[in-house]
Amino acid sequence: MEHGVRFIVEYSEIGELLHRLFVNRELDEWYKIKCAEKIKVPDELNQMKGLKKVEVRDLNNPSGEIHIHLQSLSGENGFHLEQQINIKVSKLVPVYVLDYRYSLRHELIDGAYDIVGTAESLEFIQGTNYINKIMQEKGYIELSYLYDYYDTVYEWSELPHIQPFNRRLTLGDALFTDVLELL
Repeated sequence: MEHGVRFIVEYSEIGELLHRLFVNRELDEWYKIKCAEKIKVPDELNQMKGLKKVEVRDLNNPSGEIHIHLQSLSGENGFHLEQQINIKVSKLVPVYVLDYRYSLRHELIDGAYDIVGTAESLEFIQGTNYINKIMQEKGYIELSYLYDYYDTVYEWSELPHIQPFNRRLTLGDALFTDVLELL
């Protein structure tokens, strides 16, 4: 990542594709075909340390998700921790974003305490390093939630054929949601 430079400028080939897709509206049919494709789950993910299972959620959409469930941890006083790494993969360009989910149970907590956050455990940190290595080998770019995902792609004034739904079109919206409403 280059500070002070928009993602679509730093990765001009992606910027050009998004311009053709959203501004020129030249790629509507291509978009529908890409969204109908299934994401490819790297086989190497099944060899991840501490893996419990891998689930895929993949609909007719610009992105799909790979949910990596890690082995649960248990301890005294009803302590139970479930950890899950989610990989959201774009079907439009080779990018992905990670998020982390914890579910904690303990006798002092009424029910489960579910948390979405950053990689705070050793298992998450090791898993993230492993996932990033595999995805980069496959030609994917990791998007940072803090910097890339919410990066502005276009102001709505530049997209007269698309109904505004937020302050601006972000990279996350452009690559992971059906902004064009063609599906």
